[in-house]
Amino acid sequence: MSITVHIVTTANRRRSFVQHDETAIQHILDSLKRCSQLFTSRTLILASAGETEIFAPSSLTRIEIITTRDLAPYVPHFGDLAMRGLRPDEVTPPAHIDDEFFAGRIEFFFNGGDHVATWAEASRPPAASERLMRLTRLFEQPVLTYSLPEGGVGFMNPAAMTRAVLAAAADPLPSHIWQVNPS
Repeated sequence: MSITVHIVTTANRRRSFVQHDETAIQHILDSLKRCSQLFTSRTLILASAGETEIFAPSSLTRIEIITTRDLAPYVPHFGDLAMRGLRPDEVTPPAHIDDEFFAGRIEFFFNGGDHVATWAEASRPPAASERLMRLTRLFEQPVLTYSLPEGGVGFMNPAAMTRAVLAAAADPLPSHIWQVNPS
């Protein structure tokens, strides 16, 4: 069984490779246990018989590991936010928000023009201030994970994000938010 790896940089360049060697695959999967350090610590080094490629962690927007394997043992779970990557042509239903639950589309945009559309689901804190804080914390995380439509997992670098767009209105609006079309 193989895995496919896509690496996207802040220059919106994509580097992809397929790995078939089980020992090399296991090494990659084991490194995912430390995925919170993917974009903050050491450089990412890809090596082959003909070349060595080195990536500065701050230049990475995301890394995707495509596989049909169960990656749950390798990927730590961060909070209750569950995100699923969307296919480019995938149509999503309107956001669902009630007192305890949120489900809706969130699009993430990165330095260099890369972007990822996701369907997100999470519990919804009762206090408006906590809901706003949860949203702004997206940019403070070391990594955001999302499942891939074709199987596998993606890792986003929040430090390379320029914005996130939720397909849902903030209600009630805190007083310090800039209103685009005030009522």
